[in-house]
Amino acid sequence: MKARTHLAFSFFSGLILMDFINIGNKYIFFAFLLLGALLPDIDTPNSKISRKIPVIPKILSIFAKHRGIFHSIFLALAFTAIFWMLKPVYGIALFAGYFSHLLIDGFTKAGVNFLHPVSQLRLAGPIETGKIWEWVFFAVIAAGIVLSLLK
Repeated sequence: MKARTHLAFSFFSGLILMDFINIGNKYIFFAFLLLGALLPDIDTPNSKISRKIPVIPKILSIFAKHRGIFHSIFLALAFTAIFWMLKPVYGIALFAGYFSHLLIDGFTKAGVNFLHPVSQLRLAGPIETGKIWEWVFFAVIAAGIVLSLLK
């Protein structure tokens, strides 16, 4: 999925999550949430986050391939633990954004291996990144965001 779809789905997830936990400062919460939504693609030079810090994917490509360890639940949990120590709600926000990224990448044809490197199980779906069905998915998410904000 493209960054816009990841950000929209993560934002929508955060709006839903707000009903269940005390998020504290909503601006900081959503900043961590949106960072989490972009973080799994830090290992590819074409991602939104990597274009801001271009040296990172060059370093990471030495030991990681795209949709490898950065697209696993294990790294999501590791990042969450780090930010949990800072403040638990920030860890929750980062995890929610990160997991939302992994979840919707599982709907793409390229798929995702949530358990990399301990398993070869790859979950994949019918959506091609950047094609019409991603746009439809994005539109549904955007409608969900609007409806959530209007309630």
